[in-house]
Amino acid sequence: MFDFLKRERKPNPDASRLLASILVVYPTIQSVTYDSKEDILELSFALNGKFSPSDFEYFLKYVGESVETLHYLEGLSGASIELNVDGIYGTCFLNVRRDMATLTIRELSLLTEMAANYFGDKLIEDFDSAVPDEDFLMEQEDYLEQCLNNMRQFRVEGKLVGVREQERVVVYAR
Repeated sequence: MFDFLKRERKPNPDASRLLASILVVYPTIQSVTYDSKEDILELSFALNGKFSPSDFEYFLKYVGESVETLHYLEGLSGASIELNVDGIYGTCFLNVRRDMATLTIRELSLLTEMAANYFGDKLIEDFDSAVPDEDFLMEQEDYLEQCLNNMRQFRVEGKLVGVREQERVVVYAR
């Protein structure tokens, strides 16, 4: 009788835009998941090649120390970061889980640069034939910062996933 009361809630547009923008600005990130229950953002990098467990141990330690140093320089405390790897041979995924309260665009840039420098051509990257100019990327980073701030101020419910699908970026509620 009152069907209008049962409407499904649409995902917060800032959250959807944030996930899509991360995938556009950072072509090395293959998927992004936002979980409102834990207030966590998970970034996944895809790698292709053979790795030893020690390759990942060194990288995870290096990233942990670097992010900790960045947080110290930015005056952030209480940041939560979790790094793990799924698989070792063939295609594997490096997953970075971060709390939304302290995540910054500078940290996203640092993580993607470190992954690109450490893994080189083994890091699967979605190259676009039309390389965006520097002004566009700076505008996108400002936009990302704005979306992050909006998500911190307004509670976002549910779980959202952003993935690359051929030449497109798709964000859906889970």
